[in-house]
Amino acid sequence: MIVQDPIQVIVWDCLNNYEYDNAIFLAERLHAEVNSEETTFLLGTCYYRAGRVNEAHHLLQSITLTLPQSRYLLAKCSVELKLYKEAETTLGPNLDVVSEFGEQAPYVLQLLATIYNNTERRIKAADAYRRALMLNPFMWKCFTQLCNMGEKVDPHQVFHNHNTDFSFGVSTLVNLVSNSENISFVNSNISNNTSLNTNVTPNNAASRTPMTMSTSITPDTQAPVKRMHSVFSGMAPIPFSPSFGMLPMDESPILYTPTLTDSNEQKAIPKIVNSLRAQMGQLKDAVFSPAPRCTLGPAPRRSSRLFSNNNSSYSVKENNKSPSRKFVAPKSPSRKNKQRTAKNIKSSVVESNERAKSIETVAPTITSKNSTGVALLNLMKDLGEAYRALSFLDCKNAIKLFQEIPTKQLASPWVQTMIARAHYELAQYEAAAKIFAEIRKLHPNRTEGMDIYSTCLWHLQREAQLSALAHELVELDRNDSIAWLAAGNCFSLHKERETALKFFKRAVQINPEGAYAHALLGHEYAGAEETDKALESFRTAVSIDPRSYVAWFGIATVCARQERWKASEIHIRRALAIHPHSGVLRCQLGLAQAALGKMDRALATLERAVALDTENPLCRFHRASVLLRAGRPHDALDDLHHLKNIAPRESLVYYLLGKVHNKLGNSHLALMHFSWATDLDPKGTGGHIKEGFDPSKQEDPPERPA
Repeated sequence: MIVQDPIQVIVWDCLNNYEYDNAIFLAERLHAEVNSEETTFLLGTCYYRAGRVNEAHHLLQSITLTLPQSRYLLAKCSVELKLYKEAETTLGPNLDVVSEFGEQAPYVLQLLATIYNNTERRIKAADAYRRALMLNPFMWKCFTQLCNMGEKVDPHQVFHNHNTDFSFGVSTLVNLVSNSENISFVNSNISNNTSLNTNVTPNNAASRTPMTMSTSITPDTQAPVKRMHSVFSGMAPIPFSPSFGMLPMDESPILYTPTLTDSNEQKAIPKIVNSLRAQMGQLKDAVFSPAPRCTLGPAPRRSSRLFSNNNSSYSVKENNKSPSRKFVAPKSPSRKNKQRTAKNIKSSVVESNERAKSIETVAPTITSKNSTGVALLNLMKDLGEAYRALSFLDCKNAIKLFQEIPTKQLASPWVQTMIARAHYELAQYEAAAKIFAEIRKLHPNRTEGMDIYSTCLWHLQREAQLSALAHELVELDRNDSIAWLAAGNCFSLHKERETALKFFKRAVQINPEGAYAHALLGHEYAGAEETDKALESFRTAVSIDPRSYVAWFGIATVCARQERWKASEIHIRRALAIHPHSGVLRCQLGLAQAALGKMDRALATLERAVALDTENPLCRFHRASVLLRAGRPHDALDDLHHLKNIAPRESLVYYLLGKVHNKLGNSHLALMHFSWATDLDPKGTGGHIKEGFDPSKQEDPPERPA
């Protein structure tokens, strides 16, 4: 005879230990024997965790789903397969997610937000993310998504300490506490006293399985006591077929075989379940109550002593002396009855003491978990404030806030990656590359942020380092789009555009939802003068992420090359609205204004660009070119002499100096600088940038904004 629950426990144990093949094999055997929604959900979970999403989707789609957990899993499979309409239909009309999905509601809302985002319903997506955060403030992904969408979200409100009263997860937390304290019926014999076995060994499979927590898929079996109760309450055995085979009952550590003496105790099990259910309810109050008070069971006086400063390990003798507890013996008992009564009293008191000790053990743990939750929320509030500043590209403030994070968190690779990103957005490529290099040294298998690192090396013209990075990332994981972005940047730096385009296309193929990959592909197309394909890539990027200022900048530069200056100004303003602190973006705006004849406004914009990014030679070069065009060649000389010192081998600087001296009537100096420019660039490969000082014929190099 086979009981369903023990097989499920074994499957969950395999899943928890990452033995997906074993879990699938056993779950398939169980599903073949018992074709129910619960076994279908279990098998679908095994398929999904093993990465076999198509199989999980087909399996769950083949039956009518009534349980919320099953519908949620099917919706996740549909989203991964990009079947967004089907996923939304599976989750329902979203009238009351909390009452329908219970503790799973925040995750359902997050999944709905993903669906809305991918179908360009961003207002509904933002609302769903906010509702998920209201239910569960630990949903960090929801917070970051809101920030990335440009939503004004206050981390002080989201991660405020009052959210530690989170009613969404009280029963889950209590179940976790119960499991950590090994409160379970598994492997326990139901004795005459029906006491709780608190000495379950770590080898107990059920103590490690989510089945005793939130993985039980029926609402009335989520408590661990009720889940385990079904094993012992004479559950009707499931018929087995010869092909399925017989599992030896005596070898399963989770099966209970009733004995003759235990049969009478079956009637007492409902009372035990009700009592422990009440205790679990009281433990919920203990988790979040201001003072560690808890009253369990029918003995309030004993419970009131559990969390006092006195020693609660009182003895049998102390209890017998208590004035509130009197035991009256029969008038004429027999000697045998006296001995039996004394034995029962002693057994009852010992049992009560053991239970009191177990509760005393649980209570500090609960209080500790609550304190840990508050500390975590405070940390998330600090990280959230810093991340929000970075997402709105207030990068200097973001760096300051991240550096105020506690030392251990500051040293973590994620925080260091965020700081490096902030330096990159400020066009401080040297500082960013230094941090990224240290991350690579300490965490060589980490790829997050390495696409930004490769772009920093592209700007710094570090060919050897960029080649090494690209090679290492491709060798590490050929199915990671970040590796191919690094490879594309590497060949772009070497001016091998065909190969660079090939690798950028590969990155887009692996991750078609990567806005940054589409933007880099667009810049490479623009450098190859394939303007139509460049515009297509840029527009794809902004459709994926409307806040991709790199893509808006790309559209503006393509419009400038087509001498569509009004369109260029409109698109560069869109980019500046996202990143107002970028000198490169303001520089491009100044060129568009100069081309439209707004010389005073253009010079003011370029002054602001130089002030924002004093170390960026491009800003000074374009200011000099506009000054020359505005009839101020003497003012242009200051910028050009500065550029000559910091970029002594840049042919365009000498070319522009030649034009300035020619304007000033210094013919011999003009010819000398023209000659130097030709020596530095005999083939004229930089000729397409010569028009930079004549905005009416602007054609910039494939420069990428900070």
